[in-house]
Amino acid sequence: MRNILPLFLFVLFLFMGCTANPFDEVTLTVVIDEPHPWQELTYSSLWKTLVYTKGDRIVQEHVPASVQTVNVVVPRGRTSVFCAYPLGSLIPWGGFYIPGSSKTVHLTQREGVLADLLVESWALNPQALGSVDASVLGMLVGDGRLVDQHHLVMGLLDGSLQSPKFLKPLSVTFGDLPDGRWVSELVGGSSFYLLWGEEVTVSVGDGTMRWLNKERGLSLTLMVDLTERRSIATVNNAPQW
Repeated sequence: MRNILPLFLFVLFLFMGCTANPFDEVTLTVVIDEPHPWQELTYSSLWKTLVYTKGDRIVQEHVPASVQTVNVVVPRGRTSVFCAYPLGSLIPWGGFYIPGSSKTVHLTQREGVLADLLVESWALNPQALGSVDASVLGMLVGDGRLVDQHHLVMGLLDGSLQSPKFLKPLSVTFGDLPDGRWVSELVGGSSFYLLWGEEVTVSVGDGTMRWLNKERGLSLTLMVDLTERRSIATVNNAPQW
């Protein structure tokens, strides 16, 4: 009998360590199944890096290209933010768990910019950001590419945010690019076809965005600062996956 009790306690401890505490934690199913423009172009799935908030911590894990659902355990009573970065660094799919909401979280590119901003800012004040109703915030900021991100984060951290501020999009002209079809990484983004020597002008939001020229094996990266009204473009070899 004395030998059975320690064994029982060990098994109980092991079981509790592998599952969610039903009082403090919840098990969620994170779904990453929104088609990516580059995936549709190349007929090959993209691997992802899943990054999410878990209380005061940030958790990161690799998700193979063939996997579309991941089960995670997070605090039951706090907002959790999820980002899945295609190829580890492309514009993420994003989503949120709000206490009491569905235990299935579908990630979308539309919510990716806001989710990325919250994840990047989490360490500044996880208590404040963990109490944000991110679903309501998402409706206010839209896809997030035109929101004043500094104003938004500072307002969330000190509780002064009344409404988001928005910036004007920037018009950027591309010239001297290799010819071919350049496909945006954004769903519904400004993809374009160029002949040699032509120019094209696109309207863009804040942050970094990319275009893939499959025929040439090249990618175009554009970094935009809407506050400073400037941009930098570079052409590199396309990523491999």
